[in-house]
Amino acid sequence: MRQGDGEPRGSAGRDRLLATARRLFTRHGASNVGINDVTAAAGVARMTLYNNFPSKDALTAAVYEEMAAAALQALGAMATSGLSDDETILGVFDHFDRREREADYRGCPFIHASLQAADAAGPIYAIVQAYKRGLREHILHLLDAGRPNRAELADQIVLLLDGAVTEAYLGGVADPVTAAKRAAATLLRARP
Repeated sequence: MRQGDGEPRGSAGRDRLLATARRLFTRHGASNVGINDVTAAAGVARMTLYNNFPSKDALTAAVYEEMAAAALQALGAMATSGLSDDETILGVFDHFDRREREADYRGCPFIHASLQAADAAGPIYAIVQAYKRGLREHILHLLDAGRPNRAELADQIVLLLDGAVTEAYLGGVADPVTAAKRAAATLLRARP
């Protein structure tokens, strides 16, 4: 390899780029982070980036695809055996509450990404939509199949989660995840 060629495609450099970009994008927003910021923080040559991603947009899409898959996998791994659907759904709020209490928390990274995307119908928006659909499907799956208005309840739970994580970042409500969890408990108890 010649000097300045960077690491080849599929290398450890790719993993460093993804991890570094994820950290920088969630901390500063993808639109506020340049290629030079990512390569410098990752400690790789610029060509390593271009050997693995044809553009910043491709890197950004890869980061958010990976984050969405990891977020849905973490939710899917939550133990549900022996719990009622009410307890399991409320456990989802506990999961988001733990994340909200982390020092680097800046709200939902997917909402941020969709707002920063240059094209509202582009690949980032599609990744965010797929994540949100996956989250809704996860919630729907956790609800007892015999529950009346199950689909509508899943929608309401997702809206409460979205509002809670947004408010946790903005700080307009003292303890938004707890407030949303209590609202969800009320909805879960109100069976038509």
